[in-house]
Amino acid sequence: MQKPTPHASTDLYTQRMDQTIAYISQHLSQELDLSKVAAVSGFSPFHFHRIFKAMTGETPQAYINRLRLEKAANFLVKSASLSITEIAFQCGFSSSAVFARSFKKYYGISASDYARSDDLMRLSLHPASGISTEALPESFALPEIIIQSMPAYHLAYFATHHGYGAESVGKAWTQLFEWAQAQGLLSPQTNLVGICYDDPDITPLDKCRYYACIPAPESMQRDRRAGFIDLPAGLRAMCRVVGDQALIQSTFRALYRLWLPQSGFLPDEIPPYEVYYYSLESYQAGKYVLDVCIPIKQA
Repeated sequence: MQKPTPHASTDLYTQRMDQTIAYISQHLSQELDLSKVAAVSGFSPFHFHRIFKAMTGETPQAYINRLRLEKAANFLVKSASLSITEIAFQCGFSSSAVFARSFKKYYGISASDYARSDDLMRLSLHPASGISTEALPESFALPEIIIQSMPAYHLAYFATHHGYGAESVGKAWTQLFEWAQAQGLLSPQTNLVGICYDDPDITPLDKCRYYACIPAPESMQRDRRAGFIDLPAGLRAMCRVVGDQALIQSTFRALYRLWLPQSGFLPDEIPPYEVYYYSLESYQAGKYVLDVCIPIKQA
């Protein structure tokens, strides 16, 4: 009898958990009980609860609650035109009273006080580490912003759920490159996509989620190594960045903190992402060439 290799077993569990986490992220406004979420993973509720806790460090319900509260915090900071009641229901809470109690228990202050607080105050409520969240440098200038419709993407991805640091993000990209090379998907004309699910000013850095992605044909057979996700078409605020990781972070920060509140748009529920372009000269100089894309909708 042939025994499964430990690597194959690990890949299977990781793929199932990534698939489940993606489902949770896309359905936060809906009811998410244990049996429904476990069914996505392919494990029984009994086993799923234990496997999820072992792999993420959180119970499924604690994870769902945290994501809902962090989504609400994002709305409070970036969507000033929404009422607290509207935010509560959009984030999956059964009532504004339930939301108010949950928010104050998690952050230590009310939702209205959180919305009025500055970045440093919000950071102090659950400090992040390993990434610069300081004020924008005086020399920073936001690139030209273009509003345009973008097509849908069908993407294969490898994920990290442990922050935006070079080591964890680099590991996800290395896994993607190795897999994509074997699938014949890589070429100088390939535009890669990085999805940044969380704002490190709101989510503790060691829990921020990043997906390293590559466009894949719909017909491609799924396997237990890569996950697959769809980014729908829609309106985007975009600007071109040529620089290092610190410049990318500053650009995201400026778009959300400076441009978006004055723009007349609201952030869409699709996560922000980066579209990387191949440029030999820039990469040799240690720089990236990419478009920072913020999904938006009319207010």
